[in-house]
Amino acid sequence: MVCFEGKADVVEGIRVKDIFCDEASAFVSKYSFRNGIFCSTVAIDDAFMSVIESYGVPMLHFQPGITPIPIKNLYATPLTLGADRLAASIGAWNKNMGCNILVIDVGTCITYDFVNAKGEYEGGNISPGVDMRLKALNAFTSKLPLIDAQGETPEIGVSTETAIRSGVICGILHEINGYIDDFSHKYSQLYVYLTGGGQLNLHFSEKMPTFAIANEKGAEISLVEDRYLVPEGLNAILEYNKR
Repeated sequence: MVCFEGKADVVEGIRVKDIFCDEASAFVSKYSFRNGIFCSTVAIDDAFMSVIESYGVPMLHFQPGITPIPIKNLYATPLTLGADRLAASIGAWNKNMGCNILVIDVGTCITYDFVNAKGEYEGGNISPGVDMRLKALNAFTSKLPLIDAQGETPEIGVSTETAIRSGVICGILHEINGYIDDFSHKYSQLYVYLTGGGQLNLHFSEKMPTFAIANEKGAEISLVEDRYLVPEGLNAILEYNKR
């Protein structure tokens, strides 16, 4: 849950286990919200909507393919597109209009979404996340154990535990770098946004939120970490619909 002042300024953000917890209602009560927006990647039931209505704040339910958005959606099946994927793409586009943008969201799944310089969402890819990969190795083999994502990750595993963890995490890092490299070869200027990477502790830079590098072909790549990219996109969608 995130509180915004106007179009872009984040006042405060909190992470709650679900909308039914006391922290969620306390957060809403803390501020005099004029309006709000929400989305979900799972089915919304009557209990959820009852809580939303109890807040007493006009709420917009963001639904891809239905809710008007400030960019053009070229996805072939817009009604099946994850709301979080599209919101993150809009959040990044809202910060860099007129630029080519690759959004990488590391969560339960890892998603790669692209918005071109004309403001067109072209689509993206979905890959298994860390926990999903670890569980799959355990579930679909007879001897590989289920291990925790936290721990040693040597370049080459020296035990079954480190071999699994390093294979999964280093594999994801190589996957991410591969996507960045492929897109940077196609576009001379590219903004790459990383969000949701807490469980991997992925950081492009420890000191600067944004910096630019150039690959061997001279393409300029701006790498940005933004933990609020999805709510920033939702806020941009809300502002667009208010207009």
